[in-house]
Amino acid sequence: MRRLRFAPVATCYVVVVVMLTITGRLSLPYADLAMFVAVVLTMPAGLLSPLLALVPGHFGWYALPLLAVLNAFVVRLLIRVLPRDPVARDVENRLHSALVSTRLKVTPMMHAGSRRERSLLLRDVPIAYPQLVGVYHDLWRDSGLRVRELPEPLALQAYDGEGYAFSLRAGPGVFGDAVLTVAPPAARRWGFAAGLAAGGVPCVVAALSTAYLALLLTGCGALVGGLACLTAPRTRAFGRGLLLGGVPALVVLLLYGSA
Repeated sequence: MRRLRFAPVATCYVVVVVMLTITGRLSLPYADLAMFVAVVLTMPAGLLSPLLALVPGHFGWYALPLLAVLNAFVVRLLIRVLPRDPVARDVENRLHSALVSTRLKVTPMMHAGSRRERSLLLRDVPIAYPQLVGVYHDLWRDSGLRVRELPEPLALQAYDGEGYAFSLRAGPGVFGDAVLTVAPPAARRWGFAAGLAAGGVPCVVAALSTAYLALLLTGCGALVGGLACLTAPRTRAFGRGLLLGGVPALVVLLLYGSA
């Protein structure tokens, strides 16, 4: 997957925080909410914002934009330090093993696939495609994979004990001889469902009660907790559910702001 460049993304991020901060300083219906969102967007560096009040003549309105600049570098460091998604790493390792297992001299090229699967375009294959299918069929069967051969068009599918899917299909015309793909197991939905329940139930209750303090606690808690969960690969599904569950409380908070 192609990574976004740091400089333009960080610049857009700081500009958004600046606009929200300026909106929060104006006498507008959504001023308080805009300021709160600006503080949330500067996390985790935004945890230092209360300390700025201890400094005589502290930065004032542009404190949050400065924290946003600091936060961009903090998040960049965290992305490099935090562990990679173990599923993506396992997919890449299996694809490499499948590539070298035949000991055939081919020219592998990256091939576009879905978000989590990885594919290689195999060019300069020294044997015909049907023979290549037979080679992989025997290799995967001897390795204990559940192999399935598709006759029309000729392709191969296999699954290992952990649910990872391997496939081999004909290449796209003159651009390659075969496409080798490894996909991760089907995603488990319990993490997303648990996050949705954890965030949605209290937020819906708070939205129905229309108590401002309850809305603030549940909505902001779901927002901050969801963003925190997105930093770790194993909790991202829970974090997405938590963010979605916090929508009712945040919507009612918006209505409060407009009133």
